Amino acid sequence: MLKTFNYHQPTDLNEACRLLVELPDAQVLAGGTDLLVDIEADIRQADNVISLKKISGLDQIVEEDGKVSIGCACTARNIEMSQLIRCYFPEIKDMIPTFASPQIRSRATIAGNICSAVACADFPVILIALAADVELFSQNGGRIISLKDFFISNRETVRKEGEILTRILVPKKSSTSAACYLKFRRRASNSLAVAGVAVFLDITQGICQEARIVLGAVAPRPMLAEKASAFLIGRKVNDKAISVAAELAQKESQPITDVRGSREFRRELVFILTKRALKNVVEKIGNAL
Repeated sequence: MLKTFNYHQPTDLNEACRLLVELPDAQVLAGGTDLLVDIEADIRQADNVISLKKISGLDQIVEEDGKVSIGCACTARNIEMSQLIRCYFPEIKDMIPTFASPQIRSRATIAGNICSAVACADFPVILIALAADVELFSQNGGRIISLKDFFISNRETVRKEGEILTRILVPKKSSTSAACYLKFRRRASNSLAVAGVAVFLDITQGICQEARIVLGAVAPRPMLAEKASAFLIGRKVNDKAISVAAELAQKESQPITDVRGSREFRRELVFILTKRALKNVVEKIGNAL
């Protein structure tokens, strides 16, 4: 039997934030695929669970000032089927079939995947590569921060007491840019990443103007490989540059050994996945020009 808790269904964000502050050991529930498992496993304590289900507008995906806004209650399935996501961010759509099982995808939310702050989460890796921001709302109002600054360590974020992550804001890409997310799993479906790599490049007239290589499941948090990314800027992204960038990403990774893979295996995966992702993105940009 699931552990018992008090269940609350506020109808607006202000009420949800108030309850989050006033009630002891309160947790926010969106899809519940992570939270309920964590409660049962004693990873998270919850005497009170605050559902976002009855708050309208949190499951919408809309265009906004050169960005696409994804509501916190959007499920992976909602995102996969969104025409806006398919149009502007096919790399997100392509990632979702590797994200858990169809049953979980119909329930798990993007905000839940982000706020769980586990190293092997998928959405944060590709979203950081795409330079996404997140909106955090509290009784004092809202604030927007870069997603790459949201994570502190494993299961630890900068979210303050009483704050709820309400939206993810993803800037639209230029015609000279593209992105890709690749991950290695122990089996073909419903399996967590052993290692993951997301790449974003903007290449104009053959020269890289902007680069982000983001690593997942190989550090305490999703991490931007800063040296590897910086190396590519101002260069032609040819085979030699790709190999050097992959080596730098490998050196920057901080993997551990666990039941899914050894530290050495994960480091090798970072090198291989970075090379493949970079080549994939260069090919996408070339085909688009």
